[in-house]
Amino acid sequence: MKKITLLLVIGALFMTTASQAQLTVGLKGGLNFNSADVDGLATDVDNKTGYHFGAYAVIKAGPIGIQPEAYFSVQSVSTDADDYDLSYIQVPILLRLGLLKVLYLNAGPQFGINTKAKYGDVDLKDDIKGLDTSIALGAGLDLPLGLGAQLRWTKSLSSIAEDGDTDWKNSMVQLSVTYALIGKN
Repeated sequence: MKKITLLLVIGALFMTTASQAQLTVGLKGGLNFNSADVDGLATDVDNKTGYHFGAYAVIKAGPIGIQPEAYFSVQSVSTDADDYDLSYIQVPILLRLGLLKVLYLNAGPQFGINTKAKYGDVDLKDDIKGLDTSIALGAGLDLPLGLGAQLRWTKSLSSIAEDGDTDWKNSMVQLSVTYALIGKN
């Protein structure tokens, strides 16, 4: 009987917390300021600006929440001869911590599914790994009218190059604008 009572109490607490959870779903887009740490290339790699757009959700219970996202991201870099054009479907799963009514921090893993890898006109799809696992750290502002702004830094945890001779890790700073379609920021 004690076990049943304990299970009912835990269930009631879970249901109360779940009913108080706030869900927000929206769109995001913005600029990527891309760079790469590359060892093993015969040329220097320079920064290049890209873009991203997609969707996000926030599931909050009080100041703590989870922020899953899915977005398309262009993460190209350049060399003296040509550009490395890389594109990904990025899926970060971030822990979100509200600090003030409008300010929050987030951090967590990000999984990038490679959709394009070219050097000039040369297809590099077989030379770049299909998955780029990164760490993401960021901060954001929830503004009136469902608008928001985010600043995020991401860094590959391991090389995206298929060969063992080149060590290539993507790095990116993102500046995003968000708009909540369902719920509020």
